[in-house]
Amino acid sequence: MKIKFSIKLFLIFLLFGILLFIPLSYFEYQITKKQKKENSIKEFIFDTTKVAYTLDEVKTEAKNAINSIFALESLEKEEKEALYPYLDLIIKTHKKFLQISILDENLNYIIDVKKEKENKKTELNLQTLTKLKENVLEISSIEPRVENQEIQIPLVYTLKIMKKIKSHIVIVFVNINDLIKSLNRIFYIADQNRDIIYDKSGIYNWSKYYYSDLDTQKLIPAFKNLNMKENLSLKNEYIYKKVLLNRSNSLFLIGKTEVLDLKSFIENFFYEFTLLFFLVVFLCFILSIFFTLPLSNINRKLKEEKKSIYDSFEEKKGILDESLDIIDEHLMYLKIDKDHNIEDVSHYFCQIYGYEKEELIGQPCSILYSNKIYEELKREVFSILENKKEWQGEVLTQKKNKDEYWVNSHVKVEFEGEKVLSYKVVRRDISDNKRVEKLYENLSYQIEQQNIIFQNVYSGIALIDLEGKIKKANLSFSKIFAYNQDEIVLKSLFTLVEKRSKELLQRVLNEAKKSGSVTNVELIFLTKNSKEIYLELSVKMLPEGKNLVLAVNSLEDKRKLQELNLNLEQRVKEEVRKNIEKDRVHQEERLKNVKLTSIGTLAAGITHEINTPLTYLKGNFEMLQMDIDELKDESLKNEMKNSCSKISDAINRIAVIVESMREMSQSSSEAKEKTNIFATLVTSLTMAYNISKQISKIKLNSKEFKLTNIQKEDFEIFAKVQKQRLEQVWVIIINNALDELKNIENYENRELNIDIFKENGEVVVRFSDNAGGIKKEILSRIFEPFTSSKTHSGMGIGLNIAKKIVEEQEGKIEAYNRQNSAIFEVKLKALD
Repeated sequence: MKIKFSIKLFLIFLLFGILLFIPLSYFEYQITKKQKKENSIKEFIFDTTKVAYTLDEVKTEAKNAINSIFALESLEKEEKEALYPYLDLIIKTHKKFLQISILDENLNYIIDVKKEKENKKTELNLQTLTKLKENVLEISSIEPRVENQEIQIPLVYTLKIMKKIKSHIVIVFVNINDLIKSLNRIFYIADQNRDIIYDKSGIYNWSKYYYSDLDTQKLIPAFKNLNMKENLSLKNEYIYKKVLLNRSNSLFLIGKTEVLDLKSFIENFFYEFTLLFFLVVFLCFILSIFFTLPLSNINRKLKEEKKSIYDSFEEKKGILDESLDIIDEHLMYLKIDKDHNIEDVSHYFCQIYGYEKEELIGQPCSILYSNKIYEELKREVFSILENKKEWQGEVLTQKKNKDEYWVNSHVKVEFEGEKVLSYKVVRRDISDNKRVEKLYENLSYQIEQQNIIFQNVYSGIALIDLEGKIKKANLSFSKIFAYNQDEIVLKSLFTLVEKRSKELLQRVLNEAKKSGSVTNVELIFLTKNSKEIYLELSVKMLPEGKNLVLAVNSLEDKRKLQELNLNLEQRVKEEVRKNIEKDRVHQEERLKNVKLTSIGTLAAGITHEINTPLTYLKGNFEMLQMDIDELKDESLKNEMKNSCSKISDAINRIAVIVESMREMSQSSSEAKEKTNIFATLVTSLTMAYNISKQISKIKLNSKEFKLTNIQKEDFEIFAKVQKQRLEQVWVIIINNALDELKNIENYENRELNIDIFKENGEVVVRFSDNAGGIKKEILSRIFEPFTSSKTHSGMGIGLNIAKKIVEEQEGKIEAYNRQNSAIFEVKLKALD
């Protein structure tokens, strides 16, 4: 037993050692990689320091040599023989000096001494020499040795150190090949123009001479930041440092950090890794032997503790059973065997469902469901349970008394291997939630139904705000105007109306805001493609008072129906048609008479009720005027008299309207009597004034009619007629004219003139409007029943009734066109 335990312990230690070995090895790799990088940076810094130190050293030596040359008297005398030995000595004593040249103020060579004996002259950049400042030591960038326009081979890296004093320039050429060859970590040296001077690989040396098209920024990404800073900078694997030669010249030294990859690290340390691995295996073996005995004792003690815990568990199980009893009283619990028969139920479950426990145990669980629900549950839920082990959802169950009962059911499956042992079910009552959901569904359904009706109703319906902006519209509304539903929303209703109808639309909306609704108003609208359409409009204010419901119907179908009826009537025999027309006319006339009689009775009562307070108002107002006349303050008196004048005009207008209503509503014995025809016109115009003032100005004998500016006694012309019947004729003709004048867009362009005069023993009343005249096709039968000049309203019996009334007064009526006007002329026998 101990041997087996020892092997298990060895394997555990070995696994632990391997798991510890891998991250430690990786950690060592990261440390080594970082050290490599840091070492390469240190080496680069050392190289750059060497360059800076050497350049300073060379600069100092050249400066001393140049100063000593300028101190020679022979320089002032330009004696070559005296200068040459001294310069040759300087070159020989300084290993790095290649050449010393002295130039005069015209940049001509005075003397040129070289280390090697050569006849070739070194080329100089004259532009650079001309820019030298006096007494300032200048140092050039690193340049190749160029003579006679050729770079010397092998390459010689040189610096030119120059100084100008008075009329002489001294140039010292310094060889820095030894310096460059000694650099280990510098891979590139570039000048301030980013041209490569030195490439360690030797490929891109002197790039501006040999590779003039080379894009050094692509070759070395670090070049992009070369002119940013002077201090040491690191970008990716590149390091660079800027070294100033003087105030106008600088060099860029570029190196690479050393990158250690994982494969190289493993190859370099493979022997150490192998040795360390075997050491780990050996330690694991020793530790397993060492810990076998004490760990075996610990294992024995654990078993004893396990037994003690088990005994404690049995003790606490009794306590748990007591808790289960409590759950039995308050939780719906059900246990079902693999064959879907009930094994156990809680007392609370039986109480809710109305069963005794003995009635349920052993019964199939289908007893708790209707047949349809159980089949669906068996087909869907049990198959899911056998795969997922748990299921939760809402189920419609059935009580013993067949009442439906909704529960949220949580089912858990117990397995033995792959076989199902039982199903444990816990339920929670959600019947109230379901009732709420059902109410919500019914409400949603009703809303959906109303929305379907709204969208599919034949009439166009829209919801608009008080300013006329469309907030919602049904499909019929958008189709009428040739828009889609998204386009028409948020449009103003006034943009859909033809210009001539905008004013009337505004009045309709204002009236709807005041009275709550306006119905059956005919307006001209425009579709999306600017086509005119005639629609019948109704508007109703919603209860909250912030929105209006708008309904529109096309008048095209109405006109088609009228045309169809007209064609049908023409097929009927003439005599039958005449009889039907007479019957209809008489019926309409009788109906109108009944209505007029009712209205007259109502109007008579209203005028009587108004006259009493009006008389009281007039009397008190006259007394008020007398009191005003006694005021001493003239300013106040004049202001109050002005206000009284306006009030007096308003009272007179009320009196005129009341008098006209009284006259129109008087009971008539149908007897003809001597009547002032002018007065009947005034009465009719007064009754039509509320409508006419919104449509057109009306002139009576060339004077614009208003309620108080024309009196019945202003003109007298008599005939023997039935007064109220004749006033009905004037109202019919005036209303017909106003209906036609609506089609003129501008109010100021509308005109209705009424002239009354005596001619050849007859009273002539002539009505003339400028609405375009009567259509030629109906002019000859304008007074026949059911003939109308209107395309959108009217039954066509008004003028027929007017003709009959005029003929009953032994007069005649005729209609004709004159230029752009429709003329209706009534002639009656005049009385002296």
